[in-house]
Amino acid sequence: MNKMKPLASALVLAIYGTGAFAQTGVLEEVIVTATKRAESLQDIPVAVNAFNSETIQEAGINNAGDLAIMTPALNINVNQSPFNARMTIRGIGTAQTDPALEPSVGLFVDGVFFGRTGLGMADLTDIERIEVLQGPQGTLYGKNTNAGAISVITKKPNIDEFEGYVEASAGDYSMYRLTASASGPLTDTLAYRLSGNIHNRDGYYDNSAGDDLNDADDWNIQGKLLWEPTDVLSILLSGSHIDRDTTCCAADAIQSESVNNELVAQGFRPDKNDPYDYDVAPGVDNSFDMESDLLSMTIDYDIGWGEIKSITAWNDYDYSVTQDADRSQLDVLSVRNDEFSGDSFSQELRLSASAGDNVDYMVGLFYYEQTTKRGGSNPFVFIGEDFETIGNQQTFPPEAPIPPGNIGFIAQPGDNLVVDYKQDTDTIAIFSQATWHIGDIWHVTGGLRWSDEEKESDLFSETNSTALSNQLLGRSFLDSVSTPIDANLDRSTDNVDWMVRAAMDIGDDSMIYASAATGTKSGGFQTSNGAVDEREFDDEETLTYELGLKSTLLDARLRINAAAFYTEIDDYQAQRQLETGLGTFVSNEAEVETSGLDFQLEALPLPNLTLSAGLLYMHKYEITDGPEDGAELPFTADYSGNLAATLVFPLGDGGIYWRTDYSYMDDHSTNVATADELRDSDFDDRNLVNTKLGWRNDNWNVSVWGKNLTDEEYASQTASTFFITGMDAYFLAPPRTYGATLRYDF
Repeated sequence: MNKMKPLASALVLAIYGTGAFAQTGVLEEVIVTATKRAESLQDIPVAVNAFNSETIQEAGINNAGDLAIMTPALNINVNQSPFNARMTIRGIGTAQTDPALEPSVGLFVDGVFFGRTGLGMADLTDIERIEVLQGPQGTLYGKNTNAGAISVITKKPNIDEFEGYVEASAGDYSMYRLTASASGPLTDTLAYRLSGNIHNRDGYYDNSAGDDLNDADDWNIQGKLLWEPTDVLSILLSGSHIDRDTTCCAADAIQSESVNNELVAQGFRPDKNDPYDYDVAPGVDNSFDMESDLLSMTIDYDIGWGEIKSITAWNDYDYSVTQDADRSQLDVLSVRNDEFSGDSFSQELRLSASAGDNVDYMVGLFYYEQTTKRGGSNPFVFIGEDFETIGNQQTFPPEAPIPPGNIGFIAQPGDNLVVDYKQDTDTIAIFSQATWHIGDIWHVTGGLRWSDEEKESDLFSETNSTALSNQLLGRSFLDSVSTPIDANLDRSTDNVDWMVRAAMDIGDDSMIYASAATGTKSGGFQTSNGAVDEREFDDEETLTYELGLKSTLLDARLRINAAAFYTEIDDYQAQRQLETGLGTFVSNEAEVETSGLDFQLEALPLPNLTLSAGLLYMHKYEITDGPEDGAELPFTADYSGNLAATLVFPLGDGGIYWRTDYSYMDDHSTNVATADELRDSDFDDRNLVNTKLGWRNDNWNVSVWGKNLTDEEYASQTASTFFITGMDAYFLAPPRTYGATLRYDF
């Protein structure tokens, strides 16, 4: 046996290579900052999915949607624009279709809070690590993290040596993406980092009426300066700009017989009514144009007995949306240049220290100021020439105040809607958290956060109509899309969120823990519908109990992490579509309960083979009180999971790698309609296969890749029937795509 050891060692070296491909035979330790301290993922009693830069590169994670495919607990979908993206964790979350709605999943980039989910939907560039925290994070992360948080950490300037990379990709749909980054020292104490990304792609919806839709024409750039004048002081200045110009977000559709007949009468091609064929013909091309700027300064100061961190940030954005509401070449109703803008300023200051050998603590202050705007003096919703022709052929619900066959009574071509909305938010918070290490195996943590929030809203909505109903009654059809209003409203709330947690080490490599935590999602004033006294909606409050296990087994070749959770939500902010299929409304008339099990596994069965798996089992995701008592939450399935395998072999002075990811989501509702309004077609499942095969060494990396290899057709979201035309919209996920990537690291 002793003679075999040198032979075995030589064989392992020959098979698994050296340099960039050297294998340690153990799973790499993952360092995260989920607790706002740098700690090992296996040492923190928090359910976290973490992806380092190597995984991001191997798996081809280019945006938040890719991240969701690899995280069973996270779901992201987009309908009218990327800025309205819905992020949910463990079933909890709402879209920000109404700009007054706050996110349920907090988004943080280098510690800076993004109040608008859509600011994180652009391409990810120069990323060091991404962490997805599950469950309420109200103590350390504050309001609007009652479902969880996503923390993106970008790469810092390299103060020791010059380094960087250039990466170019090309694929079908005429896609090309160019990413570059360079970093290095300017002096002994000053370093820089500059990175950027350009992404272009033709649309994957075939549009017989114009340019193909859902294309991409995006770019971004980031710059950083790091100054370390002493060993105890570090100052990082960061700036970024994002520019997006896309024909997002198209939808396939099923049109009514009356629409198809009128299309033929006007010389157009009738719709084939296959909602999964990516074949569309809208009369108005969709568009989404956005610009966003971010400036931040992070100061780290070691005071000997503790560390002080200050994060100061300013963000500004504006975007506009154009879409054809009826999804046909008829001129029924359109949204043109729906304009939004906003800005924010935030300041976080915290102290981390230890008291003796067994207590670690953190105290902090947080201030956040945000302004959001929509519209102005220009109309953006328009009634078209075909509105009356088509509308008179529809059967309307009994509650709709429309005389049969005389829809012209309530609307006329040229009628339009003007909205002017502004909301100012000021938030201040004080927070603290401490962990008491009792003996060698017990760790007890407690946290508390007090927040005070002031909101002021200026709401104005006006319908311009020549319809007879407007002349006689002062009301017309577009009033049902946005209720006329001219009001100034304000609200003031304060909240206390808390967390308690106990963890027990089992040996050197495993722990079990139990926790209880609360979270709060801000209320506000809905911008579109309701009388003045119906506009306000309250804060949403979450309480979660969790039992968890973190274990590292088989000499660090196997990790198994699991968490069982139970969540209660009071004053759940339910967002529904109006009966028109256009506007939305928000109410607090519901209470919600969710429960389930989250399971994560990572294994190294062979030194050159890495396996990972994740499973989210939702035992319950139900509205337990309110008008829809018993209904299940949308975009949530009984089972969601993913599998991944990465295989590496030496070749030449580098090695081959092959990674394949499989993602599954069981049948789930794709519509925010009420339970009574849901149709069979509002349920879908998902089976996705992504793969990447490449060769790399210390400098070069060349690969071919494919996403959605089986060309799975599924709707990430559907919409309530647009009752004026009888149209049903299906927002489809991307079809199969493929391409090649060349990267050079220097």
